[in-house]
Amino acid sequence: MALRTGHGDGAGSPRVEVLPPNELPEAVPACAGTPSPVVPVVARHADGRLADSRAAAEIGRLGGLAKAAQRGKLRALETLGLRHVGGDLTAIAPFLVDAEQFALHEIERLARECGGGHVGAGPSSMVHSAALALAASRYLYSTGDTTQIALASRLAESSRQHLAMAFEIVVREARARPTNGPSQTDRVLAEIMAGGQ
Repeated sequence: MALRTGHGDGAGSPRVEVLPPNELPEAVPACAGTPSPVVPVVARHADGRLADSRAAAEIGRLGGLAKAAQRGKLRALETLGLRHVGGDLTAIAPFLVDAEQFALHEIERLARECGGGHVGAGPSSMVHSAALALAASRYLYSTGDTTQIALASRLAESSRQHLAMAFEIVVREARARPTNGPSQTDRVLAEIMAGGQ
């Protein structure tokens, strides 16, 4: 994030903006052997067979989501942190299933490539918001309703902004995290516990 001087109608007024890609901080890759925070994309052998029991379990989970979506139950909403929404959302269900997979994949990638093996709850929520905005955008484009193109475009742009902000915060948190010894949170908790005894 950066404080910028406004331009156009907001000329002279300061505003907080997401950094453009060429100004984002350098990523902090995870150490070799750092466990993945989420189940990776389904692993397969070269001939297409599932690689192991984890891959089989993931296929089963995805099949369950697809079945629920076909029946209109939209369990994907709950996995994205949403609660029941009224109305028939059967048409958007496949896009929400894709959104969940996108979010899980992106959080795993951010942890591995940018966050030193970790992604906090804040950036995770931003990735999930980006996934939902992208799902809604793709759904609107798929309807063929030309009156919704501008909204679909704004949702896609919102998704991009959420992803850029998540990247920046993941990297900043990784750089602030101590490389050895207890974290600042662990130290504060230890002090609180020691003070209460």
